[in-house]
Amino acid sequence: MTRRHPRRRARRGDEQGATLVEFALVAPIAFLLIFGIIAGCYLAYQNSALHDGATAGAREASIETSLVTAENGQFCESGKPLSIEKSVADAAPLLTVNTAPLCSSSADPTELTQTPTVPGDVNIVVTCGNTCNAPSSTTVALSFSTKGLVAPLGFTYAMSAQSRVPVISP
Repeated sequence: MTRRHPRRRARRGDEQGATLVEFALVAPIAFLLIFGIIAGCYLAYQNSALHDGATAGAREASIETSLVTAENGQFCESGKPLSIEKSVADAAPLLTVNTAPLCSSSADPTELTQTPTVPGDVNIVVTCGNTCNAPSSTTVALSFSTKGLVAPLGFTYAMSAQSRVPVISP
């Protein structure tokens, strides 16, 4: 007669904390990955919006060919039919655009800038071929700095976009 060995039963108390330990090891990595993907997508969206704003600003700058004299003696964009700042803001609705006027101190300017530049806002520079009074082309350059949303992407990111449009005379 063979002797049977009693089977050992696994006691429930031996595995009770295993699931909790596994979750504690995996959860931080999973959350970091999920929030990293969300933050990366948001940065990609901001970059895309910045390029859309540069394109819209260049289109607007190409049809606005007149400058007006400001109270301080600077030559500024006329804002007709629409200001370049407004065009950029409309094309990039979730970005904060610097509302300072685009001006130059030169009577025959080739570049219009915003003064003061605002950190954290989209700042605009318009460069004109020939002169901004009668440009042959316009280039709009946008610069923007933003912080990442989560710890691994919490650095400051500097973004820029540029768009060039030829001016077609009426």
